[in-house]
Amino acid sequence: MFYKYKVALFSLLTFISASCLSVSSEDVDYELTRAQYFVRSNPKQSQAILNQIKNINSLSDEQKVAFYTLKMRTSLILNKLEAVEPHLDSLFALDDKSAFADKLVTILSGSGIWLRKSNYFDAAQQVFSCALKHTEKSGQRISILISSAIVARHQQNYAIAISLYNQAAAIAKKLDNLRAIATIENNLGAIAMDQGDIKQAELHFRQALSGFQRTNNHSGHINSGINLLFTFIIQNQDINYQRLYPHISKLSDEYPDNSKKAYLFWVDSTYTHSQGYKLPTTVKDNLYSSFDKLAGPQLQALIRTYLATRLDIQLPPVTFAKARLFENKSWYTKVLNCNW
Repeated sequence: MFYKYKVALFSLLTFISASCLSVSSEDVDYELTRAQYFVRSNPKQSQAILNQIKNINSLSDEQKVAFYTLKMRTSLILNKLEAVEPHLDSLFALDDKSAFADKLVTILSGSGIWLRKSNYFDAAQQVFSCALKHTEKSGQRISILISSAIVARHQQNYAIAISLYNQAAAIAKKLDNLRAIATIENNLGAIAMDQGDIKQAELHFRQALSGFQRTNNHSGHINSGINLLFTFIIQNQDINYQRLYPHISKLSDEYPDNSKKAYLFWVDSTYTHSQGYKLPTTVKDNLYSSFDKLAGPQLQALIRTYLATRLDIQLPPVTFAKARLFENKSWYTKVLNCNW
């Protein structure tokens, strides 16, 4: 009798344990879905959800790949570059799994963006080249081409960057992907600014602004709007500036991005100065201190060239990050082979 009781109790515990494992797996899937939902709208919330998932080694292959991919993406969005590479190591350790193959282009895209942000420009281009070989979806192909073009601009390979953007634009137009078209136009405008072709930059920024307005993309709307205001100042187009500024200023006030606010502060201070107003020393001091908040050395160089000189503000030379050589890590060797 006692033996039968022990057998029954053991069977019950086994059943309960199996049930708990099943529920736990379902719970993980639910949390991964929640984290995915918040990736772009609230990446900090997404990371907080992911941090609650424990015992990663006990997850299924699909769950592991989803977990590390989301960790990689949120770290990139939050610019926590030092946190990205361990997630890449974990992902590429699973590269023989079907779950990895299903997410291959997303993983390669994230890897390339991390390399680019870390100034490994040549390695980033190698990764994007591999990603293009495995990209079947047109939307993903657009994103990879844009990412590759951004690297080419960093390398000042403008002809290559423009060619890549034109390839992406051709696909985006076929799909009527207005947001991608607007992004491409804005980035082509930035290249035109680099090359000193302000009129061409204005035309690109006008197209970008229109596209971002139609797709309700607030970040792109503000950025392309400030870019356009910048060209108006350089070309002394006061009426165009006065028409656009109130709208862009209102959007910028409502949007939580200090780099955009710093950019608009520089642009509007220069316009105010051009109207015959002498800027107080405090404003000039604030401009100087806000220079470091601008989004990257390329924009800083343009501000220094076109605006600081007008305001008689002496800024230090802009330091561009030197390209770095990426160490031949095991996962990067796999990318170079690109055999998936």
